[in-house]
Amino acid sequence: RVFSFALDQSCAEAAAQRPAMTFYAISDVHVERKENMRWLVDLPRFEQSAVLVAGDLGVSLHQLEQALRLFREKFDYVFYCYGNHETWAKVHIQADQQIANYDDSWEKLAALRGLCARLGVITTPTLVEGVWVVPVLGWYHMDWDQEPPLQAPPGQQLEREPIPADQLATDTHACKWGQLTNGSRELAQRLDEENEAWGIWPLPEALVRNVQLPEGQRRLPVITFSHFLPRAELMPEKRFLFQPNLPKIVGSEFVQKRVAELKPDLHVFGHTHFPWDMTLDDGVRYRSWPLGTPEEQARRIAAVPTEQAERWYPLPVFDSDGNHYRSSPSCWFSLMYTRIQREPESCHMAPFVAHAYCKNAPTVPDTIISPHGSLESATEEERLRRERYSAKSSASMTREVRRGQ
Repeated sequence: RVFSFALDQSCAEAAAQRPAMTFYAISDVHVERKENMRWLVDLPRFEQSAVLVAGDLGVSLHQLEQALRLFREKFDYVFYCYGNHETWAKVHIQADQQIANYDDSWEKLAALRGLCARLGVITTPTLVEGVWVVPVLGWYHMDWDQEPPLQAPPGQQLEREPIPADQLATDTHACKWGQLTNGSRELAQRLDEENEAWGIWPLPEALVRNVQLPEGQRRLPVITFSHFLPRAELMPEKRFLFQPNLPKIVGSEFVQKRVAELKPDLHVFGHTHFPWDMTLDDGVRYRSWPLGTPEEQARRIAAVPTEQAERWYPLPVFDSDGNHYRSSPSCWFSLMYTRIQREPESCHMAPFVAHAYCKNAPTVPDTIISPHGSLESATEEERLRRERYSAKSSASMTREVRRGQ
């Protein structure tokens, strides 16, 4: 099977109008879940294509090799950066026991770098059909989160405290970083240096000359991608999160500095498992398209029961003609910020957050957060699709709310 973004055109029209290269985004494929490995096996071949795999592809190098080989079969170019799951190095994690072969996470990263080189997976800045693609490596640090904690209404207190960030992160006990502490600025700074170890920096001279041109005079577009977030605005505020301390383990100012140096047309990221599409005050369009867990997939499909949401192919985001691609209604959290302002000090919560932490808190209506979930299905096919996934979606929501209790 072959997939083309121009499926609604005749073959002749598609061939005439198709750009030389289309760039696709995907992250958080997590092939340690059998359902997700099956998703990858079943993907069609994508014509004239480059895919940006923005981390958390799998856990063991055995899984990663399988997954990267499959991506190489389905796309002409495969760009990749690692996430946090790839660095897990303790054998008691429920994953392929091959992770026991590595004394620590540093040794495993070195082996992963060698694997990518052997498979022809691109991990350095590369010019493809007139578009620069640049991976940015990094790690989160807890002091990156500068927004206030979840706010109870005046005169009230939270009924329970959110789970601390270090307990949320499996990395705390699954990674082995020697004397460095997970979530610390020191570890994030040391992992920022992996950009030099992997040969990403120093940047190629031709790329540097291109990004130094005045605004509007740049000759070649630039796409960057990372696993971790460069900006706080790229995830929901704490009042919309099952786990309000999640922002402490998602972002890095070191990643932000490297992205800002490159001034890209587009930045692709992963890690949060929230589909996202937003242009910020720096003029950069930021996009995330995570596959996520089967439970998260069910919640997305129940909310937006389209064919696109169910099959969740890697998303076309840019092409060699310099075109950005349209957004998706599945990016409901970023779309929410077209209806309300970001107010991290507000005590108005999503209903599921209020239920878990402060039942008397004022709530933000579901029609603001995810209007599609409140609408009647547009077609009978979509109604049946929503019905198929609703039970799994509801059970998943219940588990998330109870997790913090």
